[in-house]
Amino acid sequence: MLLISNIPSGLPLKPDTRSAAGYRALAFDYDGTIAEHGRISAATESALRSLREAGFRLILVSGRRLDNIRQVCGVLDLFDAVILENGALSFCPKTGTEELIAPAVDERFLADLKRELPGEPLFVGRSMVATPAENAGCVEVVIALGGYDLDVVGCGGRVLVLPAGVNKGSGLSHALAGLGLRRDQVVAVGDEENDIELFKDCGLRVAVGNAAPKLKAAADLVLPGNCGHSTRYLVDMLLTDIA
Repeated sequence: MLLISNIPSGLPLKPDTRSAAGYRALAFDYDGTIAEHGRISAATESALRSLREAGFRLILVSGRRLDNIRQVCGVLDLFDAVILENGALSFCPKTGTEELIAPAVDERFLADLKRELPGEPLFVGRSMVATPAENAGCVEVVIALGGYDLDVVGCGGRVLVLPAGVNKGSGLSHALAGLGLRRDQVVAVGDEENDIELFKDCGLRVAVGNAAPKLKAAADLVLPGNCGHSTRYLVDMLLTDIA
């Protein structure tokens, strides 16, 4: 792991990695990475637009549901591809079309979960079910007793339940296939443990300064600052490196 704040100039790269000019795309998590309290600041939006103007493709990979992210993010048009529900749903901002790329929510599992967690908040998407992290043990029991083929992943204060094998990494692969890009051409940027799958096989794996310890341990590079400040720092270094 490299601490970018210890590098005086230029983008710090792994010894076996090309220069920043070799990267074609950036895959960003949303909350806690480019957004703080659910919103992208004007300064961060400007930085992302600078990346696009420099020729980078931008991909958003979030655990949020489509209706939810539309309410808080007014700049989805910045992204060439949007992957939501932690890898289960693909959305194209240019055409406004959405595609479910994972099995739909298992209604029997959902009924079992509601029975075991009466009154507890459940956030139900097209494929993903989320609930506060303190319900993780109950979720695991419901899955085991019902024999469901589901994965549970932590995401800050929530746990996300998805069909087995569906994660941010599988969602990113879907987006890259549509864009004609390889994973080694991607800079992946995140803050939570569910971004570990996003990191897999990417050319450069970057954790923002406020990232979870496990994600920092999996990163090639840890940025100074938090959220948007970290993102803007990375953008400046990328653009300086290719200038």
